[in-house]
Amino acid sequence: MTSRILFTVAAALLGAALTAVPATADDKKEKTDLDLLQGTWKFTSMEQDGQPAPKDEEKPTITFEKDKFIVKAASLQVLQAGTQVLDASKKPKTVDATVTEGEGKGTTMLGIYELDGDTLKACFDTQGKKRPTEFKTTAGSGLMLVVLKREKK
Repeated sequence: MTSRILFTVAAALLGAALTAVPATADDKKEKTDLDLLQGTWKFTSMEQDGQPAPKDEEKPTITFEKDKFIVKAASLQVLQAGTQVLDASKKPKTVDATVTEGEGKGTTMLGIYELDGDTLKACFDTQGKKRPTEFKTTAGSGLMLVVLKREKK
């Protein structure tokens, strides 16, 4: 398991979560998940195929800007970038993250996500074959699970 694969899956999940259905156009519109994801988030934990990422590894960040995402290493090297489409009407909520740069370029990762305040949890099939149904990975599943915290400004 490589860190880059973990970052790629996480980026896809997060990217998909940002493209939620737009809010109504009234003055007191309710914020969508896409609105709530905007900004920079730090990876706090990652796991793939039931195995956690090494604890001593520096954690990347992911920045959401409108329907786009970019994952950067601590060195600010771009690991992955792309666009995402969210569907908050599904249970669990779904995200499709299309990778346009970096690891997994050309792949649409299928995922699920959960947003709770400043915590974002996502689970992806990095190969884009089958959407996960729960926030869990097991040996040989090909799934990646990430937890992120919003960075304070």
